[in-house]
Amino acid sequence: MANDDLENITFGYSPYSDSEDVVPCNQEETKFFDERFVPTFYSIMFILGLVGNSLVIVVMLSQRTQKIQSTDMFILHLAVADILLAVTLPFWAVQATSGWIFGGAFCKIVASVFKINFYAGTFLLTCISFDRYLSIVFAVQIYKKHRLHVVHWSCLAIWCSCILLCIPDAFYYSVNFEARTNMTECEPYFPPSTSKNWKASMAFLYHTLGFLLPFSGMLFCYSHIVVTLLKSQGFRKHKALRLIIAVVMAFFLCWTPYNIVALLDTLNMLGSFESNCSFQKNTDIALSITSGLCYFHSCLNPVLYVFIGEKFRRNLAELLARTKLCPHLVAKYVRRLPSTRSSTWSESGDTSLSGIY
Repeated sequence: MANDDLENITFGYSPYSDSEDVVPCNQEETKFFDERFVPTFYSIMFILGLVGNSLVIVVMLSQRTQKIQSTDMFILHLAVADILLAVTLPFWAVQATSGWIFGGAFCKIVASVFKINFYAGTFLLTCISFDRYLSIVFAVQIYKKHRLHVVHWSCLAIWCSCILLCIPDAFYYSVNFEARTNMTECEPYFPPSTSKNWKASMAFLYHTLGFLLPFSGMLFCYSHIVVTLLKSQGFRKHKALRLIIAVVMAFFLCWTPYNIVALLDTLNMLGSFESNCSFQKNTDIALSITSGLCYFHSCLNPVLYVFIGEKFRRNLAELLARTKLCPHLVAKYVRRLPSTRSSTWSESGDTSLSGIY
């Protein structure tokens, strides 16, 4: 990869590229690594993300005697976003081994769907954080049961914003032959005269909207929630703290490494420091690994619900009981669980957060 080229620091597997007249670095080691790492890891993430998030949707929609509440609705949209994001991973996996073989129109569609759902997942997590912050810290219910349509408008605004953010991908992504990898690739190709400006702008837009602001918002909301829970006498507050800490740590651990590496690659593209082919090779490999870690985050929410969320486990057990899968074991587990509230996450200002926990 040329030193002035920028690996895909925004979202897809493919790197940004341009037609600048520079002598390219040898890509054999990077290509060799991607051919083995990307298909295997992305395939695993595709299966886990599809199965896990589908399970979340089925379990939540199967609650016959319970109405879906505001945060439940955000979680449903989050599961849909994670599924659609996971569906795009096999296409990038195929590109890593055989190049892009699906045509130009599908290149734009896959790249756009990937970015839309990537942003949607991050924004929905932020909305959940803010919803819980107001409900627990101030006992304010923005999305009351008789005004649930407000949450639908909120989700619509999120999806519309994500669609707007994917416009550059829909416009500039195309299929071209890459001499440095000796195969066709689905990549964004910007006008040569403005290529570097576009790349830098897209990179910093991602760093700001896709990570820095959402993480700062989540950290602010959950830190205040933790303080409120510690002051309260709710007997289940420790279970609530476990899931809160897990949500924040999962987001931080999955997204921080990638953002650090991507920022270094952006600064390298802008010529902020002197680099060489060895640095670029290591950066390319690090981007492949850390971006895979980002995609792994889409598989984590179902795991957190199952292992930490008591309400989700109860609903899953009841669903299995109705479908007569392991009925005796399920019945024993359901009887042992205490009664829970109607929402997967607590809908009230009760500081015990007795919903999903």
